[in-house]
Amino acid sequence: MYYLDCGGIMLEKTGFGYIIVDGKRYNHDIVIHVDGQISKRKKELSKPFKRGLHTPLAPPEVEELLDEGPEVIVIGSGQFGALPIIDEAVQIVKDRGVEIIIDTTPRVIEVINKLRNEGKRVAAILHVTC
Repeated sequence: MYYLDCGGIMLEKTGFGYIIVDGKRYNHDIVIHVDGQISKRKKELSKPFKRGLHTPLAPPEVEELLDEGPEVIVIGSGQFGALPIIDEAVQIVKDRGVEIIIDTTPRVIEVINKLRNEGKRVAAILHVTC
């Protein structure tokens, strides 16, 4: 079980196909905004980049988060790290001078916790399957 204090929200647990935040189960990918709000991942922004079965994480999704002024964007690439990530999306984040961290969703919960405790402005996209 993983716990995360994220500016007033608590990520309690993640497993294949879900994440629990403040006692609420989300059965879909989520976005944690810099202000701590949670929204459903807007996969439709990345659909034009889709190849095969999975919708990748593409530039339009990270560009929306960059508009919030994060110091760090954290990508939870799924329970097994299989979320395809378009190289250009990573490069856009780096070009804006924002740190990007990519790892499996269970691992990044711990990373986000550490960054928030350090007072960093963190945004995250968390994939909950593969």
